[in-house]
Amino acid sequence: MQDLKFRSSCFGLVAVLVVSVAVTSPSPVQATADSLTGLITSPTPQPISDAIASLTPEDYRWIGQRIYANECASDPRYLTYWGKGEAFPSFGIGHFIWFPAGIDPPFIESFPDMLAFVSRQVAPPLWLQQLQPLHAPWQSKSQFEQAWSGRELTELRDWLFKTQSQQAQFIVQAFETRWLNRLSALAREEQIRLSHKLSLLMASKEGTFAAIDYFNFKGIGGNAEEQYQNEEWGLISVLRQMSTPQKTTLSSKHTVQEFVKAAKQRLTLRTQLAPKERNEQRWLKGWFKRLDGYWLEDPAVNP
Repeated sequence: MQDLKFRSSCFGLVAVLVVSVAVTSPSPVQATADSLTGLITSPTPQPISDAIASLTPEDYRWIGQRIYANECASDPRYLTYWGKGEAFPSFGIGHFIWFPAGIDPPFIESFPDMLAFVSRQVAPPLWLQQLQPLHAPWQSKSQFEQAWSGRELTELRDWLFKTQSQQAQFIVQAFETRWLNRLSALAREEQIRLSHKLSLLMASKEGTFAAIDYFNFKGIGGNAEEQYQNEEWGLISVLRQMSTPQKTTLSSKHTVQEFVKAAKQRLTLRTQLAPKERNEQRWLKGWFKRLDGYWLEDPAVNP
């Protein structure tokens, strides 16, 4: 898979902004953050919106390819998928879930929103445009598998394959929206700490992808349905766990490695606290391989 390079200006934006204001007097907010952590030595980081707004079409192609590799092993067969034991199928590079009629599991249905977003740029198959109401038209995994080679799912896979960049845009938009919404519910001091850590992470191409992909992989956090014994494993919990450098001159690779280390700790704790019958430790090897890919230039990652 060709590794489409990010423009250096995109991912250097946050770092440049931090350096550019370093000579000014610290704000009262920054002084509060410094006194709380004893580690944050740079001014208040800029919102992630600045970095996201600078992403180019080339960037989104690269993000889409990487997520496609992580979620689908770069195999178009997995663009339409119904997992064993699941009550619904998932679609696209982000495995966006779509519920059949009468199904109401404790998860966020994402396929209809992705469809609406991408359809504004690339028209979906006609049968999908005409589907009313917009429920997955297969009531069971066996019914889905019988239809897998048919016209409708074949057309859908083709559309999903050629719209990877647009799906990546949808994932990034969802990431920004949910991050900001979740952050706004936290105390001001923690908002500053977490924003600082995220800005350091997103100052590089690899770190930006790590944040976006981990969100798509394990969510932001704050969902009572996605925790064991009050312990979470979403992006917020990983940033809380992540070591904060004493200097902003820390290399971008080391920052990503600190993020990966923290993510492994949270996911390991998840498997330890999970009900034994779920045997979640069987997933750790694959999860860790995905995480290690965040600081490799062109990793071969399986879902």
